[in-house]
Amino acid sequence: MDKFSKIPIIHQIPAGLMIGDTSTELFGCRETKRVFALSNGKTIKFEDLAPTKRALIFEKLLSDDAAIEDLKTLPQKDALERFAFCIYGAADHEPDFDEKGNLKQADNFICSNNCQCLKWQTKNITIEGNKLTPREIEIVTQMASDKPDKQIADDLNICESTLNTHKKNLFEKFNVYSKSGLITKAITNKIIQ
Repeated sequence: MDKFSKIPIIHQIPAGLMIGDTSTELFGCRETKRVFALSNGKTIKFEDLAPTKRALIFEKLLSDDAAIEDLKTLPQKDALERFAFCIYGAADHEPDFDEKGNLKQADNFICSNNCQCLKWQTKNITIEGNKLTPREIEIVTQMASDKPDKQIADDLNICESTLNTHKKNLFEKFNVYSKSGLITKAITNKIIQ
């Protein structure tokens, strides 16, 4: 909430957008999977990001065996940018690099519903401090599609009772009591985009 009202702020200004905000926000284009950076009111291409910042992202990539395996066929600069896209691609108000250049935690960012990055160790999709599994993310996404439960279960190749168990567990993780509450919270937390 801002200091002038009791209404929570829903849309916040991305980090780095304003002149004087020297933090850096990375964000990606879903169509091209290219990454850009916002800092001090300017937008630059990922390749023009300070080498020290790219090196920190590279260190994070090197710590993730699954990501290295998935990206090994790409040239190094393309692999690094794809990694940055998948891990830091959301344009949000929490900077990816603080004013001192320290790299922050991964964004709650789903780059696509079928990206291999959902299995990377550095990918950390959470709700209320609870990590979601790739299967739980898939179920939340299906629930937001407005399909009936029978069709969702068929699409996921599970029985409806298994789907109901997943839903019960998701309601607990999300701290909600209904499908609409779950979807609203998933959107607010950038799990559904």
